[in-house]
Amino acid sequence: LFFIKGVFERAVRDGIIAKSPAAHLMPMKRQAIERLTPTWEQFQQMVHYIRGNSINRRCAASGDFVEFMGLSGLGNGEVAALKISDVDLPRGKIWVRRQKPDTGFHIPIFPRLRPLIENLVKQAGPDPKAKLLAVSEAKKSLHGACEELNLPHFTQRSLRRMFITDALEKGIDVKTIAEWQGHRDGGKLILDTYSHVRRPHHDRMAELLA
Repeated sequence: LFFIKGVFERAVRDGIIAKSPAAHLMPMKRQAIERLTPTWEQFQQMVHYIRGNSINRRCAASGDFVEFMGLSGLGNGEVAALKISDVDLPRGKIWVRRQKPDTGFHIPIFPRLRPLIENLVKQAGPDPKAKLLAVSEAKKSLHGACEELNLPHFTQRSLRRMFITDALEKGIDVKTIAEWQGHRDGGKLILDTYSHVRRPHHDRMAELLA
């Protein structure tokens, strides 16, 4: 719409037409996007179903991938790119690569993520260049789990939202969560996107001043 109005306005300025036929057009307000976010219980159900779905010959690997995304808060590409050498078990850190060369950030090995990490490192063997996860995505497995469990059609992005929502509800400060997501805006994006989650937390904090 912006482009079309600009074309006609230029035509008016050039004297080609007397009046723009698009001058009265106004942009429509976008509808709010429904961002589906699974609960912790739904997440566990999906992981359990994917691991036990023997029809999928890579059910265990797919289960690992989905569980890793939910427990780490990382995106599909970030998880798929992880190598054994990126995991520092003694220091409790994981180096996460971004698509741009030589850029990345660290996240902690969260306590609930550590058992899975240790198992994956053990399975992968001694080669530090080996991939940490045996599959690079689990879209079909996640879709199938939602269908069979009669759940909303959660996507892999939904797992990241679940992680952030859970962290906010646990009272973890926004700046720290933003760092775990590799954001460099001090938490502005998370504040804007998850304000609906922070409101109940604010109310609970206010009660402490009774």
